[in-house]
Amino acid sequence: MLKISSSGEYALLLVKYLINNPGTHTIASISEKLIIKEPFLRKITNKLEKAGIITSHKGRYGGIELMKKDTSVYDILTAVGEDLNITVCSHGNCRSSETCGIVPTIANIQRGFDTILKITRL
Repeated sequence: MLKISSSGEYALLLVKYLINNPGTHTIASISEKLIIKEPFLRKITNKLEKAGIITSHKGRYGGIELMKKDTSVYDILTAVGEDLNITVCSHGNCRSSETCGIVPTIANIQRGFDTILKITRL
């Protein structure tokens, strides 16, 4: 079953922090405020930057800031590599899908779950 990892949880916390505190912040200061180990937070920020959700500025007054203010929970979680499938067969990756009979039901649940994550904002 789906369980959001600490990477996903911390990515959501980071984006929420940046929404509530506009501007540029150092990873060290965010790490201290959110009580997330700095190396782990750096990995998360790199993934969010690759997805275009945050941006970073180099130099003495550098740091990170939010680029996409209206980002969905789905976008944040997929950016950090969360597997959002509710079951193995959610997207037709099951060997017994032709005989089990619940694939359409699972597919409907998965579509509903994905839709909720895509319309949910922090």
